[in-house]
Amino acid sequence: MRITHQHRFSAPLEQVVAMFHDESYARERALAAGATDADIAVDDFDDGAFSVAVRRTVPSASIPSEFRSFISSELVVRYTEAWGAPTSDESTREGTFAVEILGAPGHARGSLVLKADGAGTAFGIAGDLQANVPLVGGIVEQAIGGAITKSLPLELAAADAWLVAHS
Repeated sequence: MRITHQHRFSAPLEQVVAMFHDESYARERALAAGATDADIAVDDFDDGAFSVAVRRTVPSASIPSEFRSFISSELVVRYTEAWGAPTSDESTREGTFAVEILGAPGHARGSLVLKADGAGTAFGIAGDLQANVPLVGGIVEQAIGGAITKSLPLELAAADAWLVAHS
C-alpha cells in the first residue's frame, strides 16, 4: 500500500530542520499521535546529517477492533528518521523513514523531503506499507495504513504548534 502526504510549514527550512532534530519535539510528536510513552535517541553526524529514533507505546485502541485479538493491549512502535546532510545550496533536506510495529506483521518505509518554499518549508512523505500475512495481508495493510494516515495530521499539527511556540 502506497502512502503519500504533503504539508507546508510556515517557518523557514533551518527552523523546521532544527525542530525535526529536537528531542523534545520528537516526544511531543509521539504523544500527539496517541503514544502513552516515548523513548527518543538523536544521533548527529559530521556532515550535518542526523537520525532520530523513537520507540513509542501506543494503545491498541488505535487499531481497528477486528485486529485487536491478534495483538496485546499496547503496541510498541519503532519509528526512525534519517536526514541527510544539507544540499550545497542549503535549500533541501532529504531523508528516509522506517516504521515497525513490534510483534506485528507490518512495516512501512519511504522517503522524506523538506524544501525551502518562500518564507516557509514544503514537506513531503512517500512510502510503502507492507504486511506479510497470507490471505489477509491487504486488509492488515489497510488497517495499519489507516492508523498512519490518521496520526500524520495530528503529528503535523503538533509540529505547527511547536514551530509557533519556539519561534
